[in-house]
Amino acid sequence: MRLTTPYTVRRQTLAGSARIVRILPRRPSRAILDLVSGDALDRFISGQRERFIEELRDLCAIPCEASDRAALDAAARWCRDRLRAAGFGDARELRADGAPALVVAETGSGERTLVGVQHYDVQPAVPLDLWKTPPYQPALRDGAMYARGVDDNKGHLLLRIQAIEAHRAAFGELPIKVRFLIEGEEESGSPNLARLLSLEPGLTDADGALKEGGALDSEGRPILSLGGKGILYCQFRVRTMTRDAHSGGATHYPNAASRLAQAFASLMDAKGRVQIDGFYDDVRKPTDADRAMLERMPFDARATREVVGIEGFAFGRTDDEAKWASVFEPTCNVCGIESGYNGPGSKTVIPAEASGKIDFRLVPDQDPMKIAALLRAHLDRRGFSDVEFSAEEGEHPYRGPADAPLVRA
Repeated sequence: MRLTTPYTVRRQTLAGSARIVRILPRRPSRAILDLVSGDALDRFISGQRERFIEELRDLCAIPCEASDRAALDAAARWCRDRLRAAGFGDARELRADGAPALVVAETGSGERTLVGVQHYDVQPAVPLDLWKTPPYQPALRDGAMYARGVDDNKGHLLLRIQAIEAHRAAFGELPIKVRFLIEGEEESGSPNLARLLSLEPGLTDADGALKEGGALDSEGRPILSLGGKGILYCQFRVRTMTRDAHSGGATHYPNAASRLAQAFASLMDAKGRVQIDGFYDDVRKPTDADRAMLERMPFDARATREVVGIEGFAFGRTDDEAKWASVFEPTCNVCGIESGYNGPGSKTVIPAEASGKIDFRLVPDQDPMKIAALLRAHLDRRGFSDVEFSAEEGEHPYRGPADAPLVRA
């Protein structure tokens, strides 16, 4: 999130504001037109720029990983207090045994309600040796802030709050209701979200919802996503012997690392096509409207490659094929494998145990648990019944209607 000039802060805030304004009536007031043009916001942001930066720095300094419950509690309190300061007088924490708090707050008035679904937890910052600066000591460098969670999702969370604060300061009360639902387990699959929402029925009743995250395209225009892929996250384990053995016995001792690698290799072909029988059976075919929208969607193929330092896309895909797959195709991705010896020097060992993680990104109408069952059947049928796995996370995909009032507005 770039924060070195008033313009770049303003651009981020306007992006959040635009998302709010989209569901207003077709003929907005002059004040709303001024908001979109940025004239009124300029005065507010120019006086608040340093505060905005310090707020982001403060929030990103909280190490709210799943393993640190005290930090998660601190982040929930921070969000609650920040919402109260922005005029959300009813900001509160909903709690259930064993779950980080769900922060709930509402402001504004009017017939329409927009729900902002956000989160304050972050992915683990390991491996720490890859960081140029400590992950929880936010640093401004080369025009950007670097910290764990600055993009996913603390920067986006704050810009939405700041956009509402800017509107209120410049033009008064919002003409719609905005309700925030900010959880602390998004990075862990939201296992307690339904239970927390049940504490106050009606929290999800709204005309539309804005999910966490957001981006600008290569020309600086806000991107409005109409859905997201689902996920099945699996942890694998295979044990071939009771203990490691010397590699001199590689002629007759079974290698767990090789066994797991062979199982993983059976899941996908060289073109990226998943080889699990039935995997694609429920994939919803894109409509003509979906295809037309994809055709209009900007896709900077060169920038997409350059950001990770590659010359060509995986599986030999062309630019158009990569664009299509990013929206409409499910995936099988090996996140990591652990086994044997990977330390300095050499150690001639046959590993007795290996573990690994895979995520499947799913598209409508694939079901995570059905895919898990198909995966088990695939492994058994291919002779890998000894490879165990658990489905740790599952989330259904969603594709919103392109002609919904919220989108058309």
